[in-house]
Amino acid sequence: MAIFRWTLIGASGGEVRTTEPFESQKAAEDWMGVEWASLIDEGAESVSLVAGEHEVVYTMGLREE
Repeated sequence: MAIFRWTLIGASGGEVRTTEPFESQKAAEDWMGVEWASLIDEGAESVSLVAGEHEVVYTMGLREE
């Protein structure tokens, strides 16, 4: 079973930080649903959901288009 983490990406495209691990994709997505606005305050413009060590599941922006 894969562990999931979010990688926070700043406006310049560099990594801001990664989150704590989540035991499922659903748990990671539920957390993001609550925390996304505070991640913008940290300087993140987008996030990538990563499974395991390096497999990017998807990337999405944090701001409304």
